[in-house]
Amino acid sequence: MTAATLIAAVAAVTTVPPPALSAAVSAGAADDCAVPSPTAHRRTSPGSAGVRVRPGGPARPVLLALAGRLAAEACDATTGRYAVTRHHLWRHDTSGVEDSDVVRWYAADDSGAELAVRHPRPQVALDWWSPAGARAPRLTHAYASSEVLVSRAQLNGRRVDPPALVELLAELAMWHSPDRSQRHLAAQVLADTAGLTAYPATTDRAGRVGVGIAAFSERGRTRHLLILDARSGQVLAYEAATHTASGWRAQVYLLLLTRTHAAHRWWEPPTAGEPVAASPPYLEPRHPAVWVIHSDQPCITDRARQLEGRR
Repeated sequence: MTAATLIAAVAAVTTVPPPALSAAVSAGAADDCAVPSPTAHRRTSPGSAGVRVRPGGPARPVLLALAGRLAAEACDATTGRYAVTRHHLWRHDTSGVEDSDVVRWYAADDSGAELAVRHPRPQVALDWWSPAGARAPRLTHAYASSEVLVSRAQLNGRRVDPPALVELLAELAMWHSPDRSQRHLAAQVLADTAGLTAYPATTDRAGRVGVGIAAFSERGRTRHLLILDARSGQVLAYEAATHTASGWRAQVYLLLLTRTHAAHRWWEPPTAGEPVAASPPYLEPRHPAVWVIHSDQPCITDRARQLEGRR
């Protein structure tokens, strides 16, 4: 899509502009933790080569050391009803690459909303759901305790499935902005899970270097790799890759970019007085789709921005 086409598409959409972003971020919050603003969206088209890792070893001592030194982040200080996250997700298959850039709001009552830009066919969707809605993810209490967290990744309700646990923590990072205690809980649960491998100095697609934690399935043919910030324990990225004759090939790659809190969304759902009868009964009432153009990613370094800009 050319710049002219994109500008024309944006101009053709009639929608209520978002409220001032300053009202969506707590006073005193760090700039890196600001809610993404609707400016320039930069799309990347990475290949399917899997993440390169250095020789690894048992994950338990690495994770215990990480849990013991977890540091607070500037983004931990943000407050507001909604946890706001932004992620970029790539899915690779024989037909090519499908990628999505998503900003999501998620509240403690399980209500939420999201703005998603999807490629290769440009598709932008604005969506929201109520606490009792069919689309509510039921993830609000996932960090309540180690038992609750583990129960979501158990195989046949008996033992923890390492690949499922790694995938669960990646999924939770798309919805929550976990605080220091929640990140400590996740690191401890990982440390107590057998069968994980740790890889030092693992780099994600944004150029950030962290600790790689991997679980294997399909008799070692599939690798589920979680990349954690070595200082804070925050999830940076997740990859599911399959081993082939030419090496590891990514099937799914998730890059976590923003985590913060906000008092408001850019918009609110339809009011009680708006007609919604035209929507099928199994769907939440929805506004028309709108174009959303995202900003540079908060919570990543200037060096990481430079690296992403070269893709």
